[in-house]
Amino acid sequence: MQRNDHLENGPGKEAPSDAPSGSERLPAALRQARIMASFEKDGFVSITSLADELGVSGMTVRRDLDLLGKRGLLERTHGGAVATGHLAFDEDEPAFEQRMRRNALEKSSIARAAAKLVSPGESLGLDVGTSVLALANELAPRKDLRVFTNNLRVGMQMAEGNSSVYILGGQVRVPEFSVTGPQAIEGLKSHFLDRVFIGVSGIDENGLYDYSPEDTEVKRAFVSSASSVVVLCDSSKFGRRALSRIVPLEKIAILVTDAAPPPSLAQALREADVQIILAS
Repeated sequence: MQRNDHLENGPGKEAPSDAPSGSERLPAALRQARIMASFEKDGFVSITSLADELGVSGMTVRRDLDLLGKRGLLERTHGGAVATGHLAFDEDEPAFEQRMRRNALEKSSIARAAAKLVSPGESLGLDVGTSVLALANELAPRKDLRVFTNNLRVGMQMAEGNSSVYILGGQVRVPEFSVTGPQAIEGLKSHFLDRVFIGVSGIDENGLYDYSPEDTEVKRAFVSSASSVVVLCDSSKFGRRALSRIVPLEKIAILVTDAAPPPSLAQALREADVQIILAS
């Protein structure tokens, strides 16, 4: 039976334009269950589509998504949400401290496996990123290395050890504390490195990705200056993309990760002749 707004609001009164809809009056738990049902169907939900589907305000949807995100049921993005740990495209760069906490055990394991690749006396390039910083912690006690980096955090970590450390010149990008720009790129062109370790924000069949165009330019310079390119990437980044594509898979020699890549990515890596090292 259709509701009579005139009678419910009293004689001569109109229903207020901002009155909550039937869906908005639903218990929050039921409303969130309907959101999760839509999410599980498509793997992604947008605030706009959910607001239209449920007949609620965008503010209500945002509150529901924030609560579901805090429970670990999904991962909030700008304008919606995606599956936790399976973000297809990263629009915004998470805070460095947040990335340090994310998959910390896996990154430590990857760093230990990567450190075993470094032979005595090698000249190394260490890129920016949390996995590379974990590697610097493993390499810091070594006395026999020459390390070139555009990562101020890595530089300080390595300088506490015994190897020679060279910081590239250029502009500092905060909060990553990476050094970027033409000076950093030119500085790499004048050196030959035995091996470089690159951190990435995502990897798929088309190549490697990073959040920052400025950092990406330096990553490409590292790749061009090295005999061997090693990518450090935990498995949460499989199938994910970010703003900037660094290089195709053919440019890398080794991928050090914590779990086997999904079939399509594994096939692409084999075709690109990339060695996969699984950290225990």
